Amino acid sequence: MSYSAVAGSALFSDAQLHDNEKSEQALNKELKASHHLMRNNPIVRIGATRFRASCIGGGAKPVFSPELFSQEFLTSFEHWQHYCDFSGHSNFAGVQALALMTAVVEGRAFIVRRRTLDYIPLQLEVVSPLSLATNLEKAGKGSYVRGGILYAKNGKPQKYAFYKLPRDHPEFDEDSVNWLPASDVIDIRDIHHPGQSGAQPWISAGADFAKQYKDNQTVEIKSRMRRQGQQVYALRDVETAAAAKGPTGQQTEKKVVHKVGGITVLNGVKDIKTASPPEIAGNYQEHNSQVLRMVAGLFGIPYEMLTGDLTQVNYSSIRAGMINHRRFVSQFRSIDLEPNFNRIIGWFCDAYHLTSNPVLPGYFENPYTYITPIWVWPEWEEIDPLKAAKALVLELQQDITSLEKISNQRGSTLDQHLDSVKRSKDALDERGLINETPAAVDDEQTDADDD
Repeated sequence: MSYSAVAGSALFSDAQLHDNEKSEQALNKELKASHHLMRNNPIVRIGATRFRASCIGGGAKPVFSPELFSQEFLTSFEHWQHYCDFSGHSNFAGVQALALMTAVVEGRAFIVRRRTLDYIPLQLEVVSPLSLATNLEKAGKGSYVRGGILYAKNGKPQKYAFYKLPRDHPEFDEDSVNWLPASDVIDIRDIHHPGQSGAQPWISAGADFAKQYKDNQTVEIKSRMRRQGQQVYALRDVETAAAAKGPTGQQTEKKVVHKVGGITVLNGVKDIKTASPPEIAGNYQEHNSQVLRMVAGLFGIPYEMLTGDLTQVNYSSIRAGMINHRRFVSQFRSIDLEPNFNRIIGWFCDAYHLTSNPVLPGYFENPYTYITPIWVWPEWEEIDPLKAAKALVLELQQDITSLEKISNQRGSTLDQHLDSVKRSKDALDERGLINETPAAVDDEQTDADDD
């Protein structure tokens, strides 16, 4: 089927030609609304922060080979991580977390290189896409400006235009911008198609359902109040002992009114019956559970992670849910985050060579040997640590994995791991302590694992 036939189908009946401007206007409104979602909707905030916690955790750490990098380099990088944040709020892990949260809330995040006067003259600043001058448009025969980005003739970004002042500043001017070279800007966003210039906020996918959940609570509260107010009291009167004569000499019943809580009780009433209208939202709990599952699925996290509700899970179901979530996070780390973090390592190497430390041999001829380290992400806790440990031992025995790979996954090099093990054994020997082998544990699998 040709593109023209597809465009003419019912699937695109509402599409308009050259609607890029309308699409970007709608996207800008969505970006602004995403901040209100984070502030006003607790479900959206919990979903975004827990995705960040699962993906970033305590921050990714690069593993530098001691054969390539000198001890001065390793020490400099360790110290730099503590003052790398240009705003001074956090460390390298905090910059990673802020960049990811910005991408989740606003669809993309910019990490800008700032040259400073520190020992390593480099700091990182996370910039919101709202600071990008997206209204700048300029056609040209060669290079052209599209959405605040200057593109070369071949379509590669050359410069980014950021506003000099925040949008809420009283002297804000849309024409007052700073042009930063593309080599100083890292653009983190989830790419879906070639030539994509922007991205939708990730939280907006589940925002409608999160709003529905919040509206359901409001409706249920109003429903209960309405049912309370619509209670009908059927009163059956009887003759009272107290009677008084009126002006005409006729006897009139005297009823004493008592206020008990929110109910008016009449003295002399023999029987009181109450009636309430049927519940308006009878499937409130079940419906809300389905809405929360939909929100969690759109955020890319399990339902249990969003709500903390573990009443309906067993070992198999929670393990399957966590595996799917971790597979998604691992893909995002490898495809989107690690290549961008490698550029930060390149920035650091450039700044490192401005110091008096020993240079990295051959860096300026081929830097990729140095700027593609192994990134060690925070280790996920196993649902069943004993089974995971036994499986790991089996993989080592069958040469399916290596001790070096396991060490890297846990945040250290092989040499660091072996040195740590040797120091522990030497310390035991010096103190005359015997490291006894623990007794074997029976870990036979039974059907009780799924209970």
